[in-house]
Amino acid sequence: MPDLPAPVDPKVPYARSLIALEQSDYAQILRTVSLLFRVSRRPEFERLVDAGAAQPALHRPGNAGVFMGYDFHLTEDGPRLIEINTNAGGALLNGLHTAALCPPARLACLCSGLQPVEAMERRIVRTFEAEYEAVHGAGAPLRRVAIADERPAQQFLREEFELFRRLFERAGIEARICDTSELARDPAGGVRLGSETIDLVYLRDTDFLLETPRTAALRAAYLAGEVVVTPAPREHHLLANKARLAIFSDPQVLTALGVAPEDAEFLGRVVPETRRLEALGLDRAARERHAWVFKPGAGFASRGVYRGDKISRKKLEEIAAQGGYLAQRHIEPGAVTVATDTGSQRMKFDVRAYAYREEVLLLGARVYQGQVTNLRTPGGGFSAICVVRDAGGEAPEPRACRASG
Repeated sequence: MPDLPAPVDPKVPYARSLIALEQSDYAQILRTVSLLFRVSRRPEFERLVDAGAAQPALHRPGNAGVFMGYDFHLTEDGPRLIEINTNAGGALLNGLHTAALCPPARLACLCSGLQPVEAMERRIVRTFEAEYEAVHGAGAPLRRVAIADERPAQQFLREEFELFRRLFERAGIEARICDTSELARDPAGGVRLGSETIDLVYLRDTDFLLETPRTAALRAAYLAGEVVVTPAPREHHLLANKARLAIFSDPQVLTALGVAPEDAEFLGRVVPETRRLEALGLDRAARERHAWVFKPGAGFASRGVYRGDKISRKKLEEIAAQGGYLAQRHIEPGAVTVATDTGSQRMKFDVRAYAYREEVLLLGARVYQGQVTNLRTPGGGFSAICVVRDAGGEAPEPRACRASG
């Protein structure tokens, strides 16, 4: 497996670790991603979540969303899905680059299913082409992409935007990085960036539903069918709105929606019980708060997330008054021993599966300390994942390796 170049931005953190993932755990991750995508396309499910929703969540453009992120904690009983994200960051910096931080020969010995970097890159580009074709028909050529975010030069993962730009251009697709507010609607139809017409917008902006003034022009063109946006706002509405976890974790609701009983039971086990805070009730939430994590339904990047064992009754009352909060059963993350500049440390980690529709494209881990995922933890950061060759026995201790970049 050829080495990848080290990131230009030295501030992107990498943990000196290699997370070992059992074949059985990997199989459950694959099944989870596939099942949830198919559940989200069931007419019964769509009718349930569409009730009371506004545009553009209801707009059906035909495409779905590149780089859906499914975040798991690994337990002795298998992986547990903590949340789903659209426009999940880190795929190139994490899923691709971290593999280069361990010796290729060692990875080939330990890991199954390794592919050449070139093949992985081609699969990634193909997802963007498939998004464009889903709207414009098979074989429609994708010529120009805008990678759009709010103040992209100030984003923590800004270097990844440049990696994507280079990836597109190696595939013969022109790509530009821009602030979402720079996108303008052409009076003749379509979206322009300066003097250039944009075919597809890779939306890294966290205005998932195009509700803010900076996305007004993009929203108008999107609703008029003049530009392809991926991830599509509807994809966030169907899968990444955290309120959906209350459905995905409830076998009775899933069965009522027509999901096969064995699949409903599986999802009810893999997705920790999630309830709307108002449905759980403030008194019960306060009594049992050590067993729950409280999350805003529309949040992202761990913002506004509180572990119940770290929150006071007063704070719980405050977030309950805000409305829209969820309570999810607390699941401890996995742990790995990491070599750091100050010696070995035991740290937490989670596993992110980067997916397109039903298919997992890449795996990556995030190593951290603290209540929530924090890549700025000294010694923490992105980490490689190895799906181990041996499918039997206990999962091996996560191994450390020396970073080369």
